Order: sequence, then C-alpha cells, then structure tokens
Amino acid sequence: MTENPSSIKIGVLSDSHLPDMNGLPLNLLGELESMDVIIHLGDFCDVETYKDLQKIAPVIAVYGNMDVPELRALLPEKKTIEIQGYNLGLIHGWGPPKNLEIRVAGVFNDVDLILFGHSHIPLFQKIEDKYLFNPGSTSMNRDGTTTFGILELGEAINHQIVRLDGP
Repeated sequence: MTENPSSIKIGVLSDSHLPDMNGLPLNLLGELESMDVIIHLGDFCDVETYKDLQKIAPVIAVYGNMDVPELRALLPEKKTIEIQGYNLGLIHGWGPPKNLEIRVAGVFNDVDLILFGHSHIPLFQKIEDKYLFNPGSTSMNRDGTTTFGILELGEAINHQIVRLDGP
C-alpha cells in the first residue's frame, strides 16, 4: 500500500469485545495514531472504548449485537457514508459466519464497498459490483489471531489486514 497525499487513511476495527479483553492492544493504538479516520463495525461492548477511540481520530461507527444499550442509543445499526468519492456501507452483521458476506452484500444498494464484522474472520472479496471488507477482530479471530484493517481511499481502494499478535 503506497501513501498518496490525496488519499484518506482509515483504520477499520470490529469486535473489540471490551472490557473483557483488558483494553485495546498497545500496538493497535500506535497504528491508529496515523489514521485520518477510525471506522468501528460494532461489538465495542462498552462505551469507554468508543470514547477512547475518539481521542485518537474521528470515529464513524455502527453498533453490534453485543453492544450495551447506551451504545445502541448513540450509534445506528447500519450506515452509508461517502469518503473520497466512494460510497461505503457499514454494518456489523448477524447470524452464523458462513455466507455472512453474501447476507451483508444484499443490505446495501449503490455502494462501492461494504465494511462489516461479526464473524471474527478477516476478508476482502468482490461480490458482483461491490467490494466487501471484514477486518476481523481486535480481540480474537476464529483462527486465534487478532487483526484490524487499513483502508486507503484515493484513486483506488487499497486494503490491508494487519495482524496484531505476530508476523
């Protein structure tokens, strides 16, 4: 992923499951310092994490199935935003992990990219004319890793899945 001065760098997180996980990993917090925007796709599980992320960069978020009522009152279930000319659909996701990308692809029309979480499985895929991006979980993916995503939106959509627990 090359740096482009006219691009926007976005940290994409999901499924933090805090405070159960004793705070966000320090290496993640360091990475987020260089982001223009943070997008969180739900399952913060506590309001403090949402507020802490806002101290680092502007936060755009949706709630997940594990989020407390206070967060559900602050955040939408799904959201459509425009960044750098790209239309993004944000949603946590629901149900079993199998075929989740197909289910969320049907939720949004007229978007270039759908960002979702819930499955704890990192993914970047194209279905018909939409890209789908799941950053995995900052607490624990199904394969035992911990991850988050970086999107760079400029002349093209560039993505990266970053492992927080090792190589």
